[in-house]
Amino acid sequence: MITPLSHSHWIHYYGEPTLPLRNGFPKEPVKMVIITSIRDVLGDDRNGQMIRTSGGPRYMEGATERLIRETRDGELGKILRIVGIITDDLPRDEQRLGIDAQPKSGRPWIHPLDLRDDQDELVTREDFTHCVPSTFRALPINAVDERAREKALFEDQVLAFMREKGADLLLSDHLMLRAERIVFGTRGKLGTVLNVHPAVTIAGHPFRFTGKSPTKDAIAHADAGKDTFTGATLHMMDSEIDHGPVIAFSAKTPVHPGHDPMELRYDNYQYAKLPVLIAGLRHYIHHILPHLGDVNLNSLSPLNDVCDPYTP
Repeated sequence: MITPLSHSHWIHYYGEPTLPLRNGFPKEPVKMVIITSIRDVLGDDRNGQMIRTSGGPRYMEGATERLIRETRDGELGKILRIVGIITDDLPRDEQRLGIDAQPKSGRPWIHPLDLRDDQDELVTREDFTHCVPSTFRALPINAVDERAREKALFEDQVLAFMREKGADLLLSDHLMLRAERIVFGTRGKLGTVLNVHPAVTIAGHPFRFTGKSPTKDAIAHADAGKDTFTGATLHMMDSEIDHGPVIAFSAKTPVHPGHDPMELRYDNYQYAKLPVLIAGLRHYIHHILPHLGDVNLNSLSPLNDVCDPYTP
């Protein structure tokens, strides 16, 4: 019988146990750009919107909003600054789903339009929230060369935005992309391109749900009569989707047969995605980032489980 979580969130951390914590790292907050797909975080996950749950209406706070608030008002701001947001949506996405690739007054968005960053400036300003359309997605699958050229151009534009903002890190939230050029190119950022996935990504884990439909897959697993939990993973991106060295994960969100997908998404944001994202970034900046040149990222191993005091 599956029992619900308490208010504590068990988060599993990965690292290199023999490497020491570098005291006082970083001297200045690390700068990070977030890249996201509005068609997913607004169209599917309803970030920034009120949703119906069995417990009544609930506000669906997303990863971007939580990060802005934590770096503005919380302890995370001492070590991390969000310096820009990239969206990748196309006009066809806007037309099909009734969404906007750029925030517009009077239209739904992934966070309140009056949200301000740590400089007390609006997050929705054009030089902060920026659309880089992933035009390669609109090309036929068999247009291999053309798709490759457009994808390379897209990745170069992302890198250019990061350079303009002086960003050290890139965080992907709901961006289904093999970012080989960003991660492994001539100015490759292996170890500094992160992804937060709303399920476990570890091979062989009993509740591993990767790809485009982790919520649907978790419910199908429960519908098959199996006790099921889902969760979230913060990991470093490599050449595969939802793959790469794990920073932190949790698998403690109960999934029931017939679980309403939207309610499960809400539960999983509270139990796993937001806690793993915030606590995982703290762990990464203090324990992994200082040693990127000294450690084989694929050799990171599980550390002792820690009950993180962070509560959403």
